[in-house]
Amino acid sequence: MQFSSYRIRDLEFKNRWIMLAMHTGFAEGNEMTERDFAFYEERAKGGAAAVTMVLGVNDAGALHGMYHADTLQPESLRTLANRVQAHGCRLIVQLFHCGRNENAKQHRGQPLWAPSAVASPIFRTEPQEMTAEVLEQTKADFVKAACFCKENGADAIEVSVSAGYLLSEFLSPLTNFRTDVYGYATEKGMRYPWEVLQAIRDAVTDYPILMKVSGAQMMEGGYTLSDTTIFCQRAVKAGWIDAITVTGGWHESPEEQISYYVEKGAFAPFAAVVKEQTAVPVIACNRIQDAETAERLLAAGNCDFVGTARAFLTDAHYVEKLQNKERYNPCQACNHCIMDVLKGRELRCAFCPEAGKEYLEQQRRKIATRKEVLVIGGGPVGMYAAKKAAERGFRTTLVTKEHQLGGQLQLAKLPPKKGDLGLFVAWLEEELQRLGVTIVYDIEATADFVLEKQPYLTVVASGSKPWIPPIPGLGREIGNTAQEVLQCSEAELKKRYLNGKTVILGGGSLGLETAAFLKTIVPEIDLEIIEQQPKMGIDLGAMARPLLRMLQQQKVSLRCNTRVLQGTETGIWIETDGQRIELPMDHMIWACGSEPESLQEVTMALMDERLSYAVVGDADHVADVQEGLESAFSLFSRFYLA
Repeated sequence: MQFSSYRIRDLEFKNRWIMLAMHTGFAEGNEMTERDFAFYEERAKGGAAAVTMVLGVNDAGALHGMYHADTLQPESLRTLANRVQAHGCRLIVQLFHCGRNENAKQHRGQPLWAPSAVASPIFRTEPQEMTAEVLEQTKADFVKAACFCKENGADAIEVSVSAGYLLSEFLSPLTNFRTDVYGYATEKGMRYPWEVLQAIRDAVTDYPILMKVSGAQMMEGGYTLSDTTIFCQRAVKAGWIDAITVTGGWHESPEEQISYYVEKGAFAPFAAVVKEQTAVPVIACNRIQDAETAERLLAAGNCDFVGTARAFLTDAHYVEKLQNKERYNPCQACNHCIMDVLKGRELRCAFCPEAGKEYLEQQRRKIATRKEVLVIGGGPVGMYAAKKAAERGFRTTLVTKEHQLGGQLQLAKLPPKKGDLGLFVAWLEEELQRLGVTIVYDIEATADFVLEKQPYLTVVASGSKPWIPPIPGLGREIGNTAQEVLQCSEAELKKRYLNGKTVILGGGSLGLETAAFLKTIVPEIDLEIIEQQPKMGIDLGAMARPLLRMLQQQKVSLRCNTRVLQGTETGIWIETDGQRIELPMDHMIWACGSEPESLQEVTMALMDERLSYAVVGDADHVADVQEGLESAFSLFSRFYLA
């Protein structure tokens, strides 16, 4: 069903895949640039039935780096529409107002308006309560923006009433304390959003209007699915909307919304209820990022379209590859993109450095050359560097001392919920085969090996190795590294850790995910994690929350603000909250981070022979996979190789 056509009002879509709205942060002025056009056009080329861009209805409603209808030039929207539609793809424009959900420092001196002066728990800035004049002007701005879209080539509009942004804030008793007719006490706060929808319909007449709603607020005391269906039923019955996009909850909900802790298609039942109660086309979303999930939801009648944003971010040709049964670069649901946007940065994908830089890629031409690029290292950064070298036209050889590709991602995929990392490695491996990259396994790339090949360019992507901090009485021979633990068989782990107390030194992502891995294999393990920082999982950001909650439920002891002083015959001395304690320990696991595997012998030899080389990823400095892949992308983008 996912590749069959379907209609919203009189508008036909070539398949059931809708690219949902993403705030890109690309706006720098009042005209779209080639960067914008190339970003959306590439996804239109890639098979999407429709792509959705976000447009602030006015300056006060736009997030940092977002275009808004006050100043966007008509020619910008017309150009975007033409370039998208040239590929049989529809352009939907989401009409957006951030309400209270923006960092005040990034809001260009504009006020943050909301139904009531209730601060967002994410941004913690108290907004201003909308006056009668602001309410009327904002409604007029929604109408003006809708007419602007209709007049300048967009195929449809989508009104945002979801996720904790302005119009959805009227629907919640947690954010709407007004005492006028727009307060929660009057029709559960639905009147103002209804009035906005009605005003838009009156202005654009038969133009297709979609509405995006949260299935429920998913917060204690917030609005429910029953409230959402009542709100939608009135809007449909009155003829104000033609289709509904249904998400999960609000961004600030304690329930995970789009990370890998959410089962695929988990919130589609919300869409199913809305569809049953309204009888208009419904778009389901949240963690729908593969053909199997999409087909299952469509066949079950949960929805009429499936929506995804980040699958298109990670692989612009996602739908085309699904239809051709080709391997694609899968979204890892790691939430790096969301965390960047919430911090006011431009949209990026941790596993696709090209995202947002399509306009740069289109400027690169393939070089007809027999010159060779040698890549040392078979981890994700080395694989990606080899991919880019081959795409530029170089004869490319990748050499790895391992018997397989993937490097540390082969271990990182083992903890719970991380299995899709293996799909990323498999996609890269297939890309290297397609591009004709020569892969040499089980070979140590020594200086002699490299100099004998005399490559035009050597890319050192040798990765990193575990770092063992100097602690009296504790050496490398004591315990195992987290990497060694992840490579053990199930039988070995049970034999080693079933009895006694196990201590993991390091409460970053490596330590926490190793603990989660051990708990799946040896549920009875007595496990404690020690971290020197005041918080566990600092490098994970918001993704630490569900992981820590899971570990706490599994009775893993978490000890922060703790420094290991020395080892003893029976355990370790620690200092925690100013107190020295001897902690009994039977088994220890090092998870204290990594240090570069820099291959200085090789780079010095290359330098002596005046042969070009570059060091990328962890081999240069230890960081996350996003920074590593970007370093390889930058290498083949920032200068011309003849």
